[in-house]
Amino acid sequence: MLRLIPLVSLMACGCNSRGPSYIPTEPERVQMLSLMLPHEIKIQPFTKIKSFNPDEVPDGILAVVRPLDKFGDPVKAVGLFYFELWTYRDASNDRKGERLAFWDRVIASAEEVKLYWTRAQMYEFQLAWTQGVEQIRPGQKYVLTATYRTPWDETIRDEYVFDFQLPPMLSPTTEAPVVPAR
Repeated sequence: MLRLIPLVSLMACGCNSRGPSYIPTEPERVQMLSLMLPHEIKIQPFTKIKSFNPDEVPDGILAVVRPLDKFGDPVKAVGLFYFELWTYRDASNDRKGERLAFWDRVIASAEEVKLYWTRAQMYEFQLAWTQGVEQIRPGQKYVLTATYRTPWDETIRDEYVFDFQLPPMLSPTTEAPVVPAR
């Protein structure tokens, strides 16, 4: 019997059971939820200047963004996404040159999540030209930045450098406009 007392007391100290009536404190809840919420965003390599209709003339940027949780798994995100297109600066620590365009998208409802979320577990945003289109040139590099502002006012950013190439049917030898002014 005396041998069981240390074993029982050791088991009682080792258990961290709080019982069915336990309610986590606010900091504990925040910590638990933070495991499943976006920790970073990644602009995917599918991001490109693209036509959004059958004519193949570029209408804007298809921005493909994947929010990731602390484990690196894809997760849905609500809040404000905003995007900026910049010229690319060679041989510079800050690759962003002149800002050419700005877009924002708010995801605040289930319908908006469904609108942008894909089966590939990423968001796709069609960012149509609104400004700076006259400065977009084929054969040039550009920097796209994506910023996600969470509902609790945390900011998460990523940037992506890409080349703009025209589809073969719109090569400079044809008479089709490079990018329409809107």
